[in-house]
Amino acid sequence: MKPIRTLLLLLGAAAGLGVSSAAFAQAAPLPYTLQADPAIPNITTAQQQDEVMKLITAHLGLWLTRDPDSYPYERIVTQDAVFEYPYAEAQSNRRVEGRAAIARVLRDQAPAALAWQFSDVKLFQTLHQDIFFVEYTATAYAAGGEHALEQRRLARVTVRDGQIANYHELWERGIANVPTATAHN
Repeated sequence: MKPIRTLLLLLGAAAGLGVSSAAFAQAAPLPYTLQADPAIPNITTAQQQDEVMKLITAHLGLWLTRDPDSYPYERIVTQDAVFEYPYAEAQSNRRVEGRAAIARVLRDQAPAALAWQFSDVKLFQTLHQDIFFVEYTATAYAAGGEHALEQRRLARVTVRDGQIANYHELWERGIANVPTATAHN
């Protein structure tokens, strides 16, 4: 009887891990367009660009998962990471420091809307090979509402040792309501 119970526990744990990390385990980054400025020399490789986009895909995956509390977000940020959201409503969420604090704040915010979609992703290089800008459109269905919400977002992302070391995100202040069907496409 004990081996059967052990086997059932192992199967249950494996299934739980598979569901909770499904969004994190995406092999390919979100489709993106590299926005190259001819005035800026190309100092990053396609591999570096894809690595940044894998981190962004994993970052946005928190909003795509069914269980934010079990999402392994800590894997993608450095221990001393700093995330800045100047337009955040709560002062305490405008600058968040440290891996654990960042994961806690983002996990708390993820369930605020449903059916997240991220589109029109653009990656911009800078003169520093570890700093990028990412622009995208975020669309979600309000958790208790009848409207889809759409925002344009821009983030400056600093990468160190394959993790996000700094993330500074700006968004359109006025959230536009769009037809409900947009959130379910």
